[in-house]
Amino acid sequence: MDDLKDLDDNFSHPVDVSQVKFYLQKGDAKLALHYSQILLAEDPNQVQVLLFATIAARSIGWLDEAFTYAKNATVIAPDQPAAFSLLGDVLLLQKKPDIALDILLHAHNLGDHTAQNYFNLGLAYMGLEVFEKAKMHFNHALNINPEMVEAWTNLGVVEHSLMRLAEAIKCFDTALRIDPRNIDAKWNKSHVLLTQGNYQEGLKLYEIRWQNPKVRLRKRSLSSPLWLGQEDLSGKTLLLHSEGGFGDTIQFIRYAKLFCKEVNLIIQCQAPLVELVSNMGLTAKVISQGEPPPKHDFNCPLISLPLAFGHIPDTVPNFCRYIYPCSDLKQKWEPLIDEIGNLKIGVMVRGSGSFEEDKRSIDLEILESYLPFNAGFVLLQKELVESENKFIASRVNWVAPCSDFSGTAAICDLLDVVVSVDTSIAHLAAAMGKPTLLLLPFRPDWRWGNKGESTFWYPSCTILRQPHHDNWKLALKSIRPAITRMIT
Repeated sequence: MDDLKDLDDNFSHPVDVSQVKFYLQKGDAKLALHYSQILLAEDPNQVQVLLFATIAARSIGWLDEAFTYAKNATVIAPDQPAAFSLLGDVLLLQKKPDIALDILLHAHNLGDHTAQNYFNLGLAYMGLEVFEKAKMHFNHALNINPEMVEAWTNLGVVEHSLMRLAEAIKCFDTALRIDPRNIDAKWNKSHVLLTQGNYQEGLKLYEIRWQNPKVRLRKRSLSSPLWLGQEDLSGKTLLLHSEGGFGDTIQFIRYAKLFCKEVNLIIQCQAPLVELVSNMGLTAKVISQGEPPPKHDFNCPLISLPLAFGHIPDTVPNFCRYIYPCSDLKQKWEPLIDEIGNLKIGVMVRGSGSFEEDKRSIDLEILESYLPFNAGFVLLQKELVESENKFIASRVNWVAPCSDFSGTAAICDLLDVVVSVDTSIAHLAAAMGKPTLLLLPFRPDWRWGNKGESTFWYPSCTILRQPHHDNWKLALKSIRPAITRMIT
């Protein structure tokens, strides 16, 4: 709160609550909070000032301070619903939906039946993945305020989580009729459209990611114009650059193979992938992120290439194989892999941890009982948690010690099957044409579609999907017969 020290304490007139309210309405949260602190120093039991201070601190992003103000207000005025509503709101922003839910329900019992409190209850239930109750409370909010864009958007997210895709689209469309420029609604709608296989509309809308502050992408400051398929590239130099995770790069680097020789390509990707991309047989200069790119005429993010080529599911280039390991590394690991048995299976159960509330992961001990008994296993994860030691000691023959994708690719190429959750390893194995068993949560990423055991992205990949939210059991029961089909 050091920023407030710069504000002038010397007033020619006394401070009162109306001034705090005035500056909140004006949008000057820092000055409103400064005035609130002056008033609270005189009398810390002013409930209205505490509520205003909560709103101001929350607006600035000082959530710990906002929590303290709201908590103090609930102690001073235990019968006032607004104090509990604000406290619950702050707890949601602190990503504590379980605690927030109890507080918000208490506010409701005290009489806060506003659209905002119903909306916050919906957010709490959504954070706890109790989707039907979240849907009910968002609908309550919309019955009171049908123009509440945030409620329509989050209702759409709930419908998507329940894989009710048509209903989700209706919610996002309603939000966009109210606010045609709403980024959240556009972003979430793009995912549903793509999941449905509507690439023509979905890929265009997916470009909104660059305007969405919630999407953590590696944004670039490039002087060259963006290429999305309109300009003729003959004799031109095009910079293709990574923006997302390793899996995104592996999946979309296939498009580099589609450019004719008259196009000079520069590919900029994550350093651990440079060697693999360089080994694709492309006539391209491959550099790592962080290196200044050579002079070029246009640039295109890798994930924008399906849009640039105008592809739909039927025209996506589904090469049987386009990633190849280094032969020297393969020779290095081959004697060790040969020792683990006749049926060699690679296992990957957790992602990188870059996604909050990651529903892709599977407990390794649970997966163990569904894997073939007569196989040897290689754990392909770089990092292990304590609970995985038991499985490793009893079932895993070897833990891959690779620090980059070149070594992992060489090991994968020596395996018979790779069993993986939705991580970069699944993309790597499938891009190498390796039989890959992909385990997907009930709500999958858009690139895997909404049904089926196959994917047009990778011919060698077989998909096992959760039939119900957060329930792996039925999907895991299919692992052994699926592996048998893949290797015979």
